[in-house]
Amino acid sequence: MEQIRRKELERTQLRMLSTLYEYLDSNCRSMTSVDAAELEALGIARWTDLDVDGQLPCDFEPLFFSPCHEECPGLEEETEYWRPVWRATLDTPQNLLDPEWVPSAGYVYASVKARWFQAIPAHLTDQYDAELHPANVYKGHSDPHYASPRGYCGRDWYESEPCVVPVAADKPHMMITVLEPAVATEGNLLWSEFNAIIALLESRIRMAQFTDHHTKPVLIFAFQRDTHARITQAHIDAKTNKIVIRQSRQLDLVGAPGEPPADAYLLLRWLLNSPVGATKYEDEELPGQGARKKGAETGGAEMPTVPKIVDVKSG
Repeated sequence: MEQIRRKELERTQLRMLSTLYEYLDSNCRSMTSVDAAELEALGIARWTDLDVDGQLPCDFEPLFFSPCHEECPGLEEETEYWRPVWRATLDTPQNLLDPEWVPSAGYVYASVKARWFQAIPAHLTDQYDAELHPANVYKGHSDPHYASPRGYCGRDWYESEPCVVPVAADKPHMMITVLEPAVATEGNLLWSEFNAIIALLESRIRMAQFTDHHTKPVLIFAFQRDTHARITQAHIDAKTNKIVIRQSRQLDLVGAPGEPPADAYLLLRWLLNSPVGATKYEDEELPGQGARKKGAETGGAEMPTVPKIVDVKSG
């Protein structure tokens, strides 16, 4: 009976995600980001920011990815080999014959900066026991000038390029890297971040491997041009059936040639993360009774309905 209820909950969540996909498809050519008012109208809740700097004494909201901090001593020394290939910001396209020149499409700038981060975690994952690494790269389209006829809206890209990363069988956590041509304004969710969140959440449900998990968290690493990056954690709250997001501050990746800034190493520590948090239903038999007791985090509340999406206009 519980399995039937959980599958029905997943079907409800899929209907909600499908509704959001329709919104994505109908607006992807005219909008570059989603502001706080739009997120609320779409039934998406923004919780407190991710404390990527570890400055808060307590964090009372869910964190499903544990960065490599004390567990990764000497990370700066370990990455010394890659320090010389750190590129400065590529503000101005140059001559075609110049090796520093890149095309004008904004996501290519992000790709240049992301290469440094993609090589190092692959080398250090085993050494620092990181259990996850980002899935296939997703090229953002938040600048409509660079969008294809369908852009990268909807689920086409994800279906043609599966981005599922094999992890432990009991871990529903998932990550992806986004190459974004725009730099986010404070409080706005970039369109490519929004798209990646919806696609990854849907993929976890459609895989039908994690029905026994009430929470299937995802983590988005968005490289914005070659100057900034941001980390976004998202999951569907099983009680309210709303998508919940937590975002980091903007990380500064400018630096100088051969001199990665402090935020670059901070981002590396988040890339070298491990899945944490209670995500699985916990059913316990009550002493002397045949009934099941559902914990506070099992999503045992009344079956939620699909949030109604309000038509909003971008400012």
